[in-house]
Amino acid sequence: MLVHGFFFIKRKEKYVKTRIALWDNLKFVLILLVVIGHFSKFFQNDSSIYRSVFLFIYAFHMPLFLFISGLFHKDEKIGEKCLFYISIGFFQKIIFYLTNLIVGIKSDFVLLGDNGIPWFMFVLAIYTIITYLLRHQNKLYICVFVMILACFVGLDTSIGDYLYLSRSIIFYPCYLLGTIVDRRKIEEIKEKNKVLLVPAILIIALWIYMCIEKIDVFYPLRLLFSGRNPFSGELYYIGPVERMICYIITFFVSVSLVILIPSKRIMWISKMGSRSIDVYFWHWPVYLLLERFFHIKQIFFLGVEGRILFLVIAVVVTVVLSSGGIISYPINLIKNCCYKKQSN
Repeated sequence: MLVHGFFFIKRKEKYVKTRIALWDNLKFVLILLVVIGHFSKFFQNDSSIYRSVFLFIYAFHMPLFLFISGLFHKDEKIGEKCLFYISIGFFQKIIFYLTNLIVGIKSDFVLLGDNGIPWFMFVLAIYTIITYLLRHQNKLYICVFVMILACFVGLDTSIGDYLYLSRSIIFYPCYLLGTIVDRRKIEEIKEKNKVLLVPAILIIALWIYMCIEKIDVFYPLRLLFSGRNPFSGELYYIGPVERMICYIITFFVSVSLVILIPSKRIMWISKMGSRSIDVYFWHWPVYLLLERFFHIKQIFFLGVEGRILFLVIAVVVTVVLSSGGIISYPINLIKNCCYKKQSN
């Protein structure tokens, strides 16, 4: 069923449990961008290119991850899924805290909030529960309603990281849209309409241009793209408009990326994309340890070659952490424990 020319209502029949190369390929690209974004965030004041890279990535990488999660949402095993997501989130907090102690960084352990990486897992748990509770309601209306609400949430400066409330509201339309859209229709349209590659390339090229040539204009949006910051300063009174601009940029860049990513299985890439949660779980402790014992930040200051090499290290870390084996063992163990039913 076609709604407003784009939204294809998801049919109710069950999907076959097979990996779909398009989404695994896309997940590899996104998790690679996550790692690059986290590696580059310390150098935004030292390099205009790194500022551009950071802005380009943060415009879409987490919203698109949440959209993909919504695409594969199912109203079953809700308790097991939430237990798994919450477990991963708290284990991340614990490992990050211990890693900070090892490398000599003072940090607080915040139980019910987070301004760092673990927020994603807790938000997934929140979305899983809410979407299940709203399963019989008009999801398209809810999506539009929450998007409008999100445009004004930033006016309340008390909404932030506590209970992940800000991100839960602002990014929920991305997840909910995934539950509305029929992914098989996306795959079908993508394969039958190769002409869409042209506008997709143009949109990505335009956003790259804006991130480089108009960085001073668009860079203030980085705080809004994160989903955790209330409106402040000059943005306060025009914040709702700025938030809607962020949604528009996120939408068109994300759609363009989906169109451009190959649908066929790519050697190693597709498999590594299926292990994106391993990379998300481990990449920050690995970065901290590399910096503590090998001082990899210094590579950045070795000129252009050093800045390129620093990003190459981010790529290598992503590939290594996507290799499975012992790296996947902790996540698989947690998952098996969460999905194992207690016998009476």
